[in-house]
Amino acid sequence: MCKTKPEIDIRIINFVLMWVVILLGACNHKSGHTAISNTKEGIKTITDMRNVSVDVPISPERIITVSDGMLESVLWAFGKLDKVIALGSRCVQHNFSYDIPGKNKTYSYTDGMNPVRVLYPETAQLPLIASSGLPLQLEQMVALQPDLVILREGSCTLNNLDDPKSQQALSMLKSMGIPVVVLKGTTSYDPPNLDMLNQEILLLGMLFDKTEEAQQLVTYLNETIQFIKNRTFDLQEHEKPKVLMLGLSPVAREGGSAGVTRGTDTIEGYFIETVINANNAIQGRGGRSSSLMLSEEQILALDPDVIILHTASGYHPPEEIYEASYYSRLQNLRAVKEKKVIALPWTPCNCSKRLEYPIEVMMIAKSAYPEAFADIQIHEWVLDFYQKTYHIDREMAIKLRSAQWLDWTIDYF
Repeated sequence: MCKTKPEIDIRIINFVLMWVVILLGACNHKSGHTAISNTKEGIKTITDMRNVSVDVPISPERIITVSDGMLESVLWAFGKLDKVIALGSRCVQHNFSYDIPGKNKTYSYTDGMNPVRVLYPETAQLPLIASSGLPLQLEQMVALQPDLVILREGSCTLNNLDDPKSQQALSMLKSMGIPVVVLKGTTSYDPPNLDMLNQEILLLGMLFDKTEEAQQLVTYLNETIQFIKNRTFDLQEHEKPKVLMLGLSPVAREGGSAGVTRGTDTIEGYFIETVINANNAIQGRGGRSSSLMLSEEQILALDPDVIILHTASGYHPPEEIYEASYYSRLQNLRAVKEKKVIALPWTPCNCSKRLEYPIEVMMIAKSAYPEAFADIQIHEWVLDFYQKTYHIDREMAIKLRSAQWLDWTIDYF
């Protein structure tokens, strides 16, 4: 049985922790915390997530961001996205579409977008100064005359800032007097956790003088995750389902595999085992930012109770594994026969988690424990989440649900 854990008022804890972080960081940059030092005229000093002190404008007006939507979505929540003059991810701008082959029909998905593109359509017209697999375009960046550059290590564009090309780019920007603030995404930490994603939000709050708004956002995200934890915290081992994260990647198929999955050392593994209190079907470790290849034989041998389809070189609805001829063998899986397969929101370039991560956690939790979350109607729950996270009305929230290809939840789930 799932019991309700006594509610913990984590708002007070979050508030105290925020100021502990700020005070510790101000006293000791080596602690790894962000901080603001005394401001000079028009300038303040921020200690970023590299523990590097950076002089930044108090009110930046020309910002270049390099992330897959995390920075941009937080800036939207702070009312600062209109200050961004260039982006570093095509996935923030693009309108996606896919055709998925079924038995007797083709399933078409159109107008799939990163929430930022829906919230602020102008992002589609901004210059692109980098993208996944391509280096930062320094000449273009300098020509745009930014007064601030914010980079998120762990994004698909910047998986590792320690590589020589990235270090050279950072040095060149610094030598030209362009301030660069670095955040570290969820793939940057072992073991994976959500604490540093909260730290990213708090740092952006200090950077843009939105400390209160940042704390409110962190509190809401934390409360959402705690709500899920409270539903399943006391389950015994024999009650835990075996959950398989499965990406039906066409790239994997071309290489001879059936799909990709995420190991216990990934943030998805953390969601399944630590937050939701289920069992990750894969107990291997493939690297925090890497996927593990799976053959058909391996998937059949795992025989998961629940299959969660995530974005993997495209969108993959349950109908693909239910009906596509190239997955005919996997259609013998118990989870497939029992229709215990769901697709997570469309999240292009989801290398490090973004603000929408609680939607993924809630959907995995409801799939793993349908009785414990029987009162949660995902199609309405996500609208409430969008409205509280982005401070938008219901009409815009409905547009976000459609852009993340979650309208199927209206009739099911």
